[in-house]
Amino acid sequence: MNNSFISASNSNFILSSSIFRFIGCNMYELANVDSATSEAMLKDAASEGFNVVRFWAFEPLDKSKIKAILDLSKEFKMKLIPVLADTWGYLQNYKIDDEWYRTGYKKNYLNYVTDIVSNFKDRNEIMLWELINEPINNSYPDMYNFAEDASKTIKESDPDHLISIGTIGGVGDKFGSQFSRFNVSNFEKLYSIKTLDAVSIHDYSFNSTFLERLDILYRLKGKANSADYFRKTDAMVDSIPQSLDKFTLNKFKRTFDFPLSLRSIWRYFNRKNIQIAKKLNKPIYIGEVGFKKSMREYRKLILEKELNWYFNEGIAGVLLWSFESQGRSLDGHDYGFGVDDGFGEVVKKFRINK
Repeated sequence: MNNSFISASNSNFILSSSIFRFIGCNMYELANVDSATSEAMLKDAASEGFNVVRFWAFEPLDKSKIKAILDLSKEFKMKLIPVLADTWGYLQNYKIDDEWYRTGYKKNYLNYVTDIVSNFKDRNEIMLWELINEPINNSYPDMYNFAEDASKTIKESDPDHLISIGTIGGVGDKFGSQFSRFNVSNFEKLYSIKTLDAVSIHDYSFNSTFLERLDILYRLKGKANSADYFRKTDAMVDSIPQSLDKFTLNKFKRTFDFPLSLRSIWRYFNRKNIQIAKKLNKPIYIGEVGFKKSMREYRKLILEKELNWYFNEGIAGVLLWSFESQGRSLDGHDYGFGVDDGFGEVVKKFRINK
């Protein structure tokens, strides 16, 4: 492999024979805006100190748009993670259901991704390809077969780029019954697929409650009234824990994970996912992590504490959700951040790959 491409070795990402750690951001609309806005968004990301950007590259995105973004990322010395499909269907011309994982993906998806990866297999600005954002289905065998088939197909067309899945990890992945969210053996088996090179998890544990997760689930399903009910109820119920977080951050520069809270449960399973990645000798990265705007000025302190924990645990890279640059990639669940939030000050403290 050309050493200008990122590779994986001993649970690390490698670039030019050196370990490549990163702090990046998600800008999901990057490829769905005009060229001037895409350039301004990437310029903002570079100014914040981000060195990797994850974005939606779903069908029917034109290859010329991807090329333009790759050219810009080369100018800004950034790496990219294009995501090739999305469970929730936003900016995508089809919806994904159980039948799609069984046979539907073979009709259009495989042709689309083969075309995309074949055209850009020589571009070292691409860090890795992600098969699908936050996959969820009712049949683990179907999920496994999809991931194996899709990753093998991509490797045949583009052997040099890494491949992962945009799995949530923690307690977020549903491959079968609801109880499958707690089945780490399925997670391990999935990432044991030889044509998958890196492990992805998403971490919204800090502000997560059961009501907050129901709010997001119903909002993604387009059921706004139900989502608003859970959102308002959560705001009342969670006011005390949030106040306690702010107090302990202010007083002790730390927070506490209460037993049996969703935060503690999610983090317990995050640790399991990290152990699995180490066992498989594959790098693990946080594809999405966010903190609610209601934490206000405390978000910078939370971010610094979380980044320290991630890197101490062996996480190879972190992507923040969602960088609302140039008024785009807005997050409807209050996890977004902008230049004025000062996250760049925290990112630059870590001086990743300088």
